[in-house]
Amino acid sequence: RTVDLLSPKEQASEWLLGSAELDVGSWSGLDESGPDKLGVGLFFRLNPNDGTLRVVSIVPGSSAHKSGLIQLDDKLLNIDSESVFGWNLKTLRSRLHGPPGSHVTLDLERGDGVKRKTFRINAMRGSPQYIAYQDLYGPANASQLDNLVLQKREEQKFNSMVEKQLKVEQAKFAQVQDQRRLAEEQEAELKKELEHLTKELFEEEQKLKMCQDQIKSLKTKPK
Repeated sequence: RTVDLLSPKEQASEWLLGSAELDVGSWSGLDESGPDKLGVGLFFRLNPNDGTLRVVSIVPGSSAHKSGLIQLDDKLLNIDSESVFGWNLKTLRSRLHGPPGSHVTLDLERGDGVKRKTFRINAMRGSPQYIAYQDLYGPANASQLDNLVLQKREEQKFNSMVEKQLKVEQAKFAQVQDQRRLAEEQEAELKKELEHLTKELFEEEQKLKMCQDQIKSLKTKPK
């Protein structure tokens, strides 16, 4: 039977929107790991009813995926021959993750009753890219190439952050320029209005002076 592989984010979103456990911050997958510690490409859900840890997503290209043995809803029994019963996702994450290129043994179970089957895989930790590099160039070169790629990604991330910040600053500068232009236009309008009022005031003063002169002339005119 063919099993459709959903992305980790799709699976995570489904459980977060549904009845996911409270310990959602410790998904045991690749996309939350740093370059020093990686998983094997599996995401698990902790069943609150029976305490079992079941596979909810398989990262394409990971060692777990390439093994061809693991399916969705498989139950995890042991890690390196130690039972995982009673573990929360944080504990699982700390035990499942490790340096790229290191291995971890997983015992899993599928089915119930007479159809129940247990199996073991020896999975390599590392990103899908690391696994691909190892197949092509060997462990030592894979580690170097993976580190270079991670470094390049960090540089790209930093450059992207700088570009975003630059766009923000450019937008702020453009806004300041617009405000300055608006202020200059308002200043020009106010200056123009002031000149008009000054002219009106001068004209009124001239009229007032003429009236005063007329009154003075009437007072001094002989009867």
